[in-house]
Amino acid sequence: MSKIAVRLIVFATTTLLFLANVFAASACGSYHYQPEVPESLRR
Repeated sequence: MSKIAVRLIVFATTTLLFLANVFAASACGSYHYQPEVPESLRR
């Protein structure tokens, strides 16, 4: 492989891993949000 192809693959991999990390972090942030349960729904 040429050096350009290797650099392109490394750049694409780094970018995709960064995006996956950002999307996973944002999903975890919304997952931890738990609104208070009203008294009428508690047992």
